[in-house]
Amino acid sequence: MNLVPSSVAKSLERLVTVRVSGCSAMTQVVASCDEGDSDIAGANLEEEILFSKLRYMTILDLENLTSFCSGIVDYTFKFPSLEDLIVTGCCNMKIFTSGDLITPKRVDAWYSESACCWDNDLNTTI
Repeated sequence: MNLVPSSVAKSLERLVTVRVSGCSAMTQVVASCDEGDSDIAGANLEEEILFSKLRYMTILDLENLTSFCSGIVDYTFKFPSLEDLIVTGCCNMKIFTSGDLITPKRVDAWYSESACCWDNDLNTTI
């Protein structure tokens, strides 16, 4: 249902390209801690995940995807190098993440293959 747990995502700072496609069971790309997680007690519920080198992200045909990440922990996602985002065939995706987002001023965001639709931030764009 998830590509990576948040603990693994935190170690992917050097990732340049992400392409996720065709998995009908996936609901989130990054799994957040859930209430049953034994490590959640006493944890900081506002954490940061930095993808410092990520330039290209493509999310295709994930019909049950609801968000990139959402859950009990509000992660701040930082994408300082993000240039292109393509989201297509993800009809249940309502937000990018429930936490804060830090991106460059403008990302070429394509919600379909025919139109660039950047609207000030990733959540508003989605």
